[in-house]
Amino acid sequence: MAMDPLLVEIGDYAILFFVVTSIAAMGLDLTVREIIEPWKKKGLLSISLIANFVVVPLFALLIMKIVPLDIDLATGLIIVAAAAGAPSLPKAMGIIKGNVAYAVGLTMILILATIVYMPIMLPYLIEGVSVDQTGTALYLVIFMLIPLVVAMAVRKLAPAVARRLYPVINRGSDLSIIAVLLLYSTALFTSDFSIRAGALLGLEGIIVAVLFILGSFLIGYLMGGPDLKNREVLAFGTGFRNVSAALVVISANFEDPQILFMVLVIAIFGIVFMMIFGGILYRKHRRQIRKTELY
Repeated sequence: MAMDPLLVEIGDYAILFFVVTSIAAMGLDLTVREIIEPWKKKGLLSISLIANFVVVPLFALLIMKIVPLDIDLATGLIIVAAAAGAPSLPKAMGIIKGNVAYAVGLTMILILATIVYMPIMLPYLIEGVSVDQTGTALYLVIFMLIPLVVAMAVRKLAPAVARRLYPVINRGSDLSIIAVLLLYSTALFTSDFSIRAGALLGLEGIIVAVLFILGSFLIGYLMGGPDLKNREVLAFGTGFRNVSAALVVISANFEDPQILFMVLVIAIFGIVFMMIFGGILYRKHRRQIRKTELY
């Protein structure tokens, strides 16, 4: 028995709602100065782009050579690997007292680069899988670029309105991703698909998801340069992928829920490890602040 078509349809709308609200919330919280900041550090910016769009996708391909995956799960892994610029990165850096200015500007650049990169590169990264480049680009523009531009325009022209809208839209984004996880979890565990997906994911799929997230964090940390705070931002920027963009690409190209299943599993592990690493860094930064205050 396949997944309930009604649940799938509701889930698709929830995904698009999450994408639009998460991107819009980021745009409402951005200033032009924050966007321009990373361009002042061209070397670090170049390294950040190479880490996200060259090294992380290559790392995903390497994992697939070591641990063979079913084509649908492999497709989900590559889509996540190609999607950079998680909108929640600046929020995470703010919580752990990291370099928020760099995180904000970097996220903006990564999102714009992802919108261009994914339609062009996915057909080459996913061997044997057809990707509609035009449809993918159109979906990314409609559901990511336009909401981002509109939200930034509101922030620029009516900052008071942006301040009132931000918490509402941000909460809507949080609730919609919870709805996506609940809907697809329900569908998975109430259909024969759960047996098939569980068998396909299995221990190998879980190992791949964990290895990919940990390796991606490490890539950013090692490539972030001598400044420790920049290394922390890039580690989170490479390790915590842009699930919004990945979900848009899936909506534009694929109907098989196994691909979505792999993306959601990687997203969950990404959140778990982000919380673990974030907690470690938060305690470290708090100790540094207390030492500074004592002296």
